Amino acid sequence: MGKPKIAIVRGKFLNKYEMQMYEPLISTYDITAFGSLTSYHDRFAFPVVKLPSPMDFPEFPYKMPVLNRLFVDAHYLWGLENYLRDFDIIHTAETYFHYTQQCLNAKRKAKIVATVLENIPFNNEGIRGRRAFKARARRELDHIVALTNKTKDALLAEGADPKKITVIPHFVDTKRFAPARRKKTVRTILFCGRLEEYKGIFDFVEMALRLPNNLRFVMVGEGSQKDNLKHAGVELRSASYDDMPNIYQEADIFVAPSKPTKTWEEQYCTVLLEAQAAGLPIVTTNTGGIPENVGDAGIIVPAGDVDAITNAVRRFIDEPTLRASYSKKARERAVHVHDIALGAEKLDLLYQHLL
Repeated sequence: MGKPKIAIVRGKFLNKYEMQMYEPLISTYDITAFGSLTSYHDRFAFPVVKLPSPMDFPEFPYKMPVLNRLFVDAHYLWGLENYLRDFDIIHTAETYFHYTQQCLNAKRKAKIVATVLENIPFNNEGIRGRRAFKARARRELDHIVALTNKTKDALLAEGADPKKITVIPHFVDTKRFAPARRKKTVRTILFCGRLEEYKGIFDFVEMALRLPNNLRFVMVGEGSQKDNLKHAGVELRSASYDDMPNIYQEADIFVAPSKPTKTWEEQYCTVLLEAQAAGLPIVTTNTGGIPENVGDAGIIVPAGDVDAITNAVRRFIDEPTLRASYSKKARERAVHVHDIALGAEKLDLLYQHLL
């Protein structure tokens, strides 16, 4: 008898940040991932099947509103059902993604699991058909993995069966993301993430204007606001995922100033896992899943409070002992709470239960 067959369905959002915690399971399970033709990443320790998706269409004005109204949700993978016939577990994402409906359509012997990140109850229901997608998923999924307790609370508010829910967050490879030897003085303040207003990028810029101008303020990422940052007095960098461990090692303090909107709160903030693994002193904000991610391993301030962000960073600059203390706490939390081996163990227990 061969190893149980696991399908991981992520479409466009197939990525190394999440898949790293599945890679330790390849000795136990026969894993295949399913992405779109333009998925974020496609090279892992297990094979990938890439299928066409509306998400692969080139950018055009109002792309996502148009596609979502045409397809109810644009996360659809043409031909997916034909590939899912012989799997024992199919692990999809979100209750409203269209490919979750496809996974349910393909269900025969397989158990269907969905990882849910959304942490705002009744969100993503404005498009006709989405509410029915979510209700069917809650009813027919064999299990739901909630990224955080805040996500679990949102699912319960929507009517999900609590016996179907297990909280399993994201994890990080603490061997790959590791600390550098810390310098005696602060030189570089780092932000990594999407260059969008809701990530607090302009709060980061305002913070930089209030701190000594002999510091480097580095922003790594891509996004719609990149052009608006070109003359903001910060250093903009693009980097591949393979470059990221070195980028964290070059930094002295990490800042993640996310701020909520009416339809979005930070779901977990993977870069905070990487910053913890790199042993960086962290300043971040009290929104979404961030408090569950960081715990007491960073200074958490109110979202949108530039004074509080600036003061916390200034404390780290002025107090080497405080900086060293939070650096140690960050690394210890990464190793003992967020390491991929721990995540793989949690997934293995869930899969064994379902099988």
